[in-house]
Order: sequence, then C-alpha cells, then structure tokens
Amino acid sequence: MKTCFFGFGAMLLLAGAAQANVINVQYTGTGAGSNVRIASPSTNGNVFAGQLRHTLSGGTGEAGTYNGNWLTYCTDLSQRVTSSTRAYEVVSLAQLPDSEPMGALKANAIRSIYTAANSSQSRVSTSDNLAAAFQLAIWEIVTDFNPAATGSGLDLTSGSFRATKTDGSALGSGVQSELSWLLSAASLGAGGEELVGLRSGQYQDQILPVAVPAPGAAALASLGVLCLTGRRRGR
Repeated sequence: MKTCFFGFGAMLLLAGAAQANVINVQYTGTGAGSNVRIASPSTNGNVFAGQLRHTLSGGTGEAGTYNGNWLTYCTDLSQRVTSSTRAYEVVSLAQLPDSEPMGALKANAIRSIYTAANSSQSRVSTSDNLAAAFQLAIWEIVTDFNPAATGSGLDLTSGSFRATKTDGSALGSGVQSELSWLLSAASLGAGGEELVGLRSGQYQDQILPVAVPAPGAAALASLGVLCLTGRRRGR
C-alpha cells in the first residue's frame, strides 16, 4: 500500500508540473510589419510579416510570469493564429515549430538575432522594415539554416524559403538593409537572449521574448494576412 501511495503522489506531482507549463493564448492583431510574398514548403502567397499581438492568461507557476500582452514573432508557416483563447504549451525554443522542431542549432541562430536586435524588434515603436525583416529572418532560419553552407545557407532569394514584395519584385531596400545584418548575426549561431516557445498542435507557434512585454492589445488585424484565424494544418 505504501508503494502504491507514493507512486500515486508522484503521478500527481508530474501532472501538476505539466499543467504549470500550459498558458492561454489569444491573438489580438498585428503590430509593425508589412505584407510580403513568400514561397516555402508549406505556404505560398502574400502574407503579413512582422509583430503579432498576443494576450497570455491563466498561466501558473513559471508560466504565470508570462501573463499579459506581448508582441511575438512566429516560427510556423503551416498554421494560423486564432482570435479565440486557446491553451498552449510553454516549451524551449528548440521545440518549435510543433510540425518539425528546429533543434538547438537553429534555436541558437534565432537567439543570435534577438541579441543583435537588442529588443528593438519587440517595441511598439519598431519600424515596419525592421519588424518585417525580423520575421523573415526567423522563417529563413527555421527553414534553411545550415551551418555547413556558405553564409549558413541564409539567402531569401534561393533555398526552400524565399520572399519578395507582394508583386513579385525584390524586397525594398529598407527591408533588405535590416535583413543583411540580421542574417549576418544569425550565421554566427552564437546564441544569446533567453526566449520561450509557445506551442500548439493546432495553431501557430510563437516566440516569446521573456523580458519585453507589450503595453496593450490591439484590435484584430484584417483577414488578409498570414495570421488568418480558423485555418488548421492537417495532422
């Protein structure tokens, strides 16, 4: 009986720990950024690239420290956000996206660009060019980062992930300029800033820069961006 009792107690502790890593996430609109055209293994067409506004609530334990309004960037091109409140797991960055976890090397490359940007990408005052470039850099790293290749394989004009203006012409000089130093930082793969992953099996996974919450939520964005609500990836 004593063995069974302690075994049951351990199960309760494990269940509590798992529950502590769950938080409610609600998409509330877009921040700085711009519409672009992308080509990738899972999504092709015109999408929004930039800051996403999310409200986090109901977290307990460590996850409870993330309750509030945030400006996030996504890792997952095969899913969409939702304006309904949904339960997400709080996980390490390397475990994103849910469809195909990026692993430690790509996670370090993403940490490198967060460190290089020094929180500027997560401010309300961020320029559209920087926010768009920052999101494009994340998608490029998740899709094409290869430390054995020249420039770590990071080039938005070739590879599995590509991006242009919505009319198919080259990205504007402002976005290109921001991309240049971000991808240079990513190629170092040096790591840096602490980041948290928000993971869902049904909705778009997000990166949470744990030190820089947004001051408030915004109105819902138009339905013309990548962050369309309701669309689900086939499992």
